[in-house]
Amino acid sequence: MNWNDLKYFIALYRYGSLSRAGNSLKVNSTTVARRIRQLEQDLGNTLFIRQQNRFLPTDEAEAILALAEAFEQQAASIAQRLDSRNQSLQGVIRVTSVSTFINGYLLVRLPEFRALYPGIQVELIADSQQLSLTRREADLAIRMGRPQSGNLVISKLTDLNYAVFGRKDSTFQSDLEGYPWITLEESYSQLPESVWQQSHYANAEVALRVNVGLGSVEAVNQGLGLAYLPCFLGRKYQLERLSESSPTRELWLLQHPELRELQRLRVFTDWLRECIAEDHGLFL
Repeated sequence: MNWNDLKYFIALYRYGSLSRAGNSLKVNSTTVARRIRQLEQDLGNTLFIRQQNRFLPTDEAEAILALAEAFEQQAASIAQRLDSRNQSLQGVIRVTSVSTFINGYLLVRLPEFRALYPGIQVELIADSQQLSLTRREADLAIRMGRPQSGNLVISKLTDLNYAVFGRKDSTFQSDLEGYPWITLEESYSQLPESVWQQSHYANAEVALRVNVGLGSVEAVNQGLGLAYLPCFLGRKYQLERLSESSPTRELWLLQHPELRELQRLRVFTDWLRECIAEDHGLFL
């Protein structure tokens, strides 16, 4: 069981609705619902029964409430003890990644981090170039592929599944090769998504070539063709998924070894890992 899910349980018990519980925790109602489902699955019990827009606690929820509140009190005591140290969480974090991840995922979650750590200023650098962490061009890098060299601390965040997507509310036949396609321009032909497209739909008409994933998304939305895209982008922009998803890329976090203990970086990386763990299904 993820102990952190208990705070979502307590909030929903107290407020009785997903939106009010989310407001109290400074997260959206979808996050509350997802964490409650996960907690119920982990415990093997139903904790709430939904009646219209209200969530009513079951007998099982009543049985664990006092224990959950005891954990809450302990967590509050820990937070108070560390409060003086948290005052030092000030300064700037420079984070670089591709625009696909920054605009398609990170910006949506970033208000939560700002609410938790208002003294930390985040600078986002959306750049496909490999900025140097050694030269402090950035403090952290989030890459859609494992680096092959460099004296860096690297850790895998998640697999990135891809699928074929088309414009929402359109009608498609099963033979996708008969449709025009949006592909990456030829200088990106070595990337896994380009290799996949060429190996599966080499004879399809190419309607447009772009150099960024978000360009492909907009082109699909405009009805220019189909594209092989990360599933998190397809879900965010409400595209129509037309194939099974498959793991095509990976998301990696890169840090300079001398900066990994810097407190403001540690809280950011811990927060980022928790966000991606919460949204695990979004990437599949």
